[in-house]
Amino acid sequence: MRWKPLLFVVPVLFIPLISLAQPDTTAPPMMIDVNAIKWGFNKIKGEGGLINEYSWTFATYTAQRDFEFFWPQDWYLSNMLYQIFSPLCLTDSGIVDTAGIRHQKFFHITNPGTTDWTWERRRYRPPDIVVDGVKLNPPYRWQVDPALVADEVCEFEDLMPVYGIRAHVKLYAFSNPELSDIILWETTLKFTGEIKLPREKPPKRLPDQTIEFWWPFSISFGPSIAGNREVYGGYGFEGEDDLDSWFKRPSQLVIGTPRRDLLIAYYWDTYSKNLAGTPRYPNGSLDNSGDPDRVVGHLYSTQIPGYALLYASKSPSDASDDTTQPFSIPHATIVKDLWGRRDFGLRDTYIGMDSRGRFPLDAITQGWVTQPEKGPMRFVTVGPYRLTKDEAHNRYDSVTFVYAIGVGSISWEAADSIGKAWFNKQIADQQKDDFILTGKDSLFNALDRAYWAWTRLRQGQRIPAPPPPPDVNVQSGPDRIFVRWSYPDPSYFRDAVTGADDWYAWRVYRKKGAYYVNDPLDQYSGEHWELIYETHDRNQTMYIDTNVVRGVSYYYAVTAVDDGSQNNGIFPGQKLESSRYANRTQMPASAFKPGLSIGGKVRVVPNPATVAAGPLGFPGTPDKILFVNLPVKCTLSIYTETGDLVKRWDHYGKADDEWDQRTADNQYVASGIYLLAVTGAEGLNGEKLPDQFVKFVIVR
Repeated sequence: MRWKPLLFVVPVLFIPLISLAQPDTTAPPMMIDVNAIKWGFNKIKGEGGLINEYSWTFATYTAQRDFEFFWPQDWYLSNMLYQIFSPLCLTDSGIVDTAGIRHQKFFHITNPGTTDWTWERRRYRPPDIVVDGVKLNPPYRWQVDPALVADEVCEFEDLMPVYGIRAHVKLYAFSNPELSDIILWETTLKFTGEIKLPREKPPKRLPDQTIEFWWPFSISFGPSIAGNREVYGGYGFEGEDDLDSWFKRPSQLVIGTPRRDLLIAYYWDTYSKNLAGTPRYPNGSLDNSGDPDRVVGHLYSTQIPGYALLYASKSPSDASDDTTQPFSIPHATIVKDLWGRRDFGLRDTYIGMDSRGRFPLDAITQGWVTQPEKGPMRFVTVGPYRLTKDEAHNRYDSVTFVYAIGVGSISWEAADSIGKAWFNKQIADQQKDDFILTGKDSLFNALDRAYWAWTRLRQGQRIPAPPPPPDVNVQSGPDRIFVRWSYPDPSYFRDAVTGADDWYAWRVYRKKGAYYVNDPLDQYSGEHWELIYETHDRNQTMYIDTNVVRGVSYYYAVTAVDDGSQNNGIFPGQKLESSRYANRTQMPASAFKPGLSIGGKVRVVPNPATVAAGPLGFPGTPDKILFVNLPVKCTLSIYTETGDLVKRWDHYGKADDEWDQRTADNQYVASGIYLLAVTGAEGLNGEKLPDQFVKFVIVR
């Protein structure tokens, strides 16, 4: 930690805690992954809990994996999240005890806390994924509940002992394609008075009292990690060149409710002249807004992440939506404010009551700075609220807030064409930057759909759901790859909401080369997931892919589509497709040729072998060397030109085998001339075949 938290507090008396029931506290980490967002909650203990994830927990690429947020989850290094921070702020009234005496207010800079328990539930278990006999996902250890109102619900409770507040958080995720880019976040703050977890001994609780507070909520998003890597050659996690702002638009989907407008906080990647280590692009420009690729210009950081308040209790006794909320959407920074200040006025910054105002635009537009500042924070602040704890009358007041969290962006195709047009001097810097910010429209549409979904749930209605994704089994074969799929139970063919059998089609998708889109291993091939097969026969559960090249890696996903008859959602009657992200094969399959029963045919491909072998290499695996036309059984040995053994292994079955240019000690070999020895060879019926020796060249 970089600094010590500041705490202003008066002594208080403690009395025993009332026992509270809760789920098992030893459960595995939670993971939201049923749509385009992949949000991993790997951190279940430690400072801050889950509702406050400080940026110093993401100081390195390894550390950031404690808390992941990828969008879209099939893009290379598309992680954007680096902090969640919700610092509860008492009003000037502070704390009032049962005698009506006001006590000195206090403010804890980091709002420390700890997670009590976590709980993940899904409508269907995650699909089983098998590639070449290897099961890629472990057994599901959480709960399956077909009656869930969403495809996935994650819950946790954090205790904030400084204030005696217990925060209950529920996150809703949907596989409905219209809701693929959003998560609903529902927080209930309950004044239980707890200052220790129930399992801590001895448990303690604050005396009866009343507190009044504001609740600032912020999620700090940065550029994609892929963008950081491309522009700066490393990984930054605190928004080196990002700006934050907000905008207001009336909902297009929710009509006739008191909350007419959505007030949306958002972030975007911009250009900072002050950052070192950012040389000019080949087109002469220094503008790295959107994080353009330095070879072809493709834009890696076009995401516009944001969030909006959808609902706020009027008071502990009035659950109707308080449309005067949020109170403010203020701006702060991690470095200058969270890390850099010790004054009580920091509270006023977080609630929007300082000179910056309640609803400022980005810091550059406001004229406060001329360049982006490290670590922007944009709060959506609600309040003030007054909660009372009265144990004698079993009163523990609570209030609830609901937020939509989502991501918008221009399409991958637009990011590619616009970036390349800028790279080739066909459009100017400002035109490129303006194109990127049109992603705000996409963000609004996503959050408006989230508002529609929340309104529907609050009215007791269900969200139309696509069919569940099937289990997938992929098997490499001779000059082909077999893709099989199945449902574990016939009930999967029935609509999750209505129970009607509305199945319509199976679809098979494929990605060639590397697993992720934009992976540098694809060497700018632009390979994407593509639809390669569709059938309307539910009993047809195998596809044989013969459009394959031996030695090339292929990944597959299979979806199910309904007929739209049960869809009364945003686009009634529209066919709904299960998530393509749910059953992607994380391990590649590769076609092969059966082993030969004749000798003297072995070849090395490519030869010479270089990292950039062009069409003779293998997309997604530039270090791969393929040995082809091998006998059914043999021993493969690789030697240096001077006769030193590099690696040896036994081969059986296929006519191909591959080598990743590593020694037996897992070290990359150097450039040079090498010899492949094929010895002990046998044909299909065990007949002995002559040894063969093939010389090849490696250039690294």
